Amino acid sequence: MAIVSFWCLLMYMYVLSHWRNIADGARHFSPSGCQLVSKVAHCRYLRLATIPQDLPSDIQELLLDHNNVKSLDEDSLQQYPNLNNLSLKSNRVGRIDLNAFWNTSKLESLSLQDNTIFTKYISVSSGLKAALSLRWLDLSRNALNEDMVTTLLTNLTSLEYLNLDNNVIMRLDRSFFEGLRNLKELSLQWNYIYEIEIRTFDDLVNLKTLNLAFNLLPCIVDFGLTQLQTLNLSYNHIESFFSREVDIEFQLEKLDISHNQLLFFPFLPKSHHLHTLLLSDNRMKFYNKHFDENSSFADFLILENNRSSITTVSLFPDAIPSNLSTLNIVDISRNQFDYLPEDFLAGMSSMSFLKLNWNCLNTFDFSRKQITSDLHFLDLSNNILSEISFEDGNSNLDHLGYLNLSYNRLQEMPKHIFSSMKSLSTLDLSRNLISLCSMSTNIGVDQGCVDLLNIPSLQHLRLSGCDLILDKEDIFHGTLLKHLDVSYNQLMSLDFLQYTNKMLKSLSLRSSLHFVDNIDFSDFQSLTSLDISENNLTTFPVSLVHLNLQCLDVHENRLTSIPISSAYQTLTKSLHTIYLSINPFDCCKLSWYDILTKSSAINIPDLNQITCNYSNNYMFVQELPEDVIHGCNWRNGGSLLSLVLSLPTSVTLLVALFLLYRIFKQPLLKMFKKHFRTSSS
Repeated sequence: MAIVSFWCLLMYMYVLSHWRNIADGARHFSPSGCQLVSKVAHCRYLRLATIPQDLPSDIQELLLDHNNVKSLDEDSLQQYPNLNNLSLKSNRVGRIDLNAFWNTSKLESLSLQDNTIFTKYISVSSGLKAALSLRWLDLSRNALNEDMVTTLLTNLTSLEYLNLDNNVIMRLDRSFFEGLRNLKELSLQWNYIYEIEIRTFDDLVNLKTLNLAFNLLPCIVDFGLTQLQTLNLSYNHIESFFSREVDIEFQLEKLDISHNQLLFFPFLPKSHHLHTLLLSDNRMKFYNKHFDENSSFADFLILENNRSSITTVSLFPDAIPSNLSTLNIVDISRNQFDYLPEDFLAGMSSMSFLKLNWNCLNTFDFSRKQITSDLHFLDLSNNILSEISFEDGNSNLDHLGYLNLSYNRLQEMPKHIFSSMKSLSTLDLSRNLISLCSMSTNIGVDQGCVDLLNIPSLQHLRLSGCDLILDKEDIFHGTLLKHLDVSYNQLMSLDFLQYTNKMLKSLSLRSSLHFVDNIDFSDFQSLTSLDISENNLTTFPVSLVHLNLQCLDVHENRLTSIPISSAYQTLTKSLHTIYLSINPFDCCKLSWYDILTKSSAINIPDLNQITCNYSNNYMFVQELPEDVIHGCNWRNGGSLLSLVLSLPTSVTLLVALFLLYRIFKQPLLKMFKKHFRTSSS
């Protein structure tokens, strides 16, 4: 048996050494310092001034980012005929010889990001023409203007991806991309483009993705890229978007015009494949309701073929002429909508994600004619909603899983609106002056309360700042809440959580416990995150020490100490993050602080702001002076210090007893003799 074990051990050692040899052979370094892994040479951050010539001739990728290479000479890449990818990001490349790529016929990807190509761009253009198989080219961060780019792109007909970000391009015309018929992706963000001539992109018949974000475009008046699938126009100055009126089907799938100056809803193509429309942070609204019939129409005189006709046109039509039935994700948050036309949302029959937050809506209709049956996410927060319309038995709300109504002016809502949402998982009603129904108010007359009873799908509930007095024990009966926020309310106890305390994982009671003296969290055995900050608590709840909390926030209270005496307690073993600042901790009772800071697993984000009190002076715990530490050591010196302090008292007492004995010795002896005197034998 021992021999078998010995041979097994030898076999294991052989296999282990064999694999180590394979691993060592797969990764080694060249004399120039490049790390070689398979057929990739990693030569980043080596301060190389030229292309290294000591690499294997069969390498396929050469990564030379962040070096000092200034040029590609005729023989720089001659010995690497299989090179497929060359990256020269953040160098000083300003010149490329005419024959620099003559022996690299397989080169498909070239990155020249963050170089000095603008200095000798004609030389670079001549060198690029020899890269006949180039498909991916990055020329970003090179201070290139439109004339330079036109020169550089001449005859690069094989390109499929082109990055021109962070240059100084100001306008685009048709000569800019002439001949680039294979181009599929084009990125021009972070330039200064303020004008695009009509038919500029007509040669790009295979273009699928176009990124024009972070430019100075004022409008789009003739969008006609029918083959385009993704268009990013965010962070410009666009006030209007008009598509070309043609009967051809557009392939557009994603359109981003967020962070612009749009005044009207964009005029989209009649036929398209749009599933994502991002229009947040604009100035859009509908105008028809703000004008009477006489002022919202205008008569236009049309003269044609010696004939005249008058056409009446609505100046501010609410109707959207485009087909919106394909839209799945719509973001029109942070605009100025104060109402929505009747058929606006109904036309988005496939919509599952809608953001309408940060607008000026004062009413919203949850009826069948507005809400589609596929809607899963709806954000109406930060409006001025005071009224919500709802019809009982609306099955269109069955799939709604996320609903945010926070920061509105809601006081009364349809009582059973949420119980009809069978898939509702997350509900945010924060900052609304509402009241919650209990089992008793659920029977009989509607009292204007919101019914959250018996919604088993509800797991995330936020009721922060609703001015609630949570004194009923059954307001969450029939729910399976896991995350609850009742901050900035008035709590008399935690009895209202008796149906959910064993399931809750996250609980926020910020600024809500001012009327509670004793808090017991013993029943909250599933709790992993707790926020009891801003409550003026004078005593740390001892029951927390026995919970498996991962995140705890106790900042801005009146705590003088925390009852943590060992690094092996349940709380200290599970804790990942704790907030402690703005508490009057006692500078001489910081043993708990040492335990927490010595643990590498515990993060204290506000560590630099924690202060403590020493003789009515507040100072930062991390910067306690030596005299304070010495004073605390003297005060908390233990048994030896107690002995030293009690010694003078003991000596004084003994001396006093001795003096008393000397003074009263004779009278005491006489008294004893007189009292116990007996005759001798």
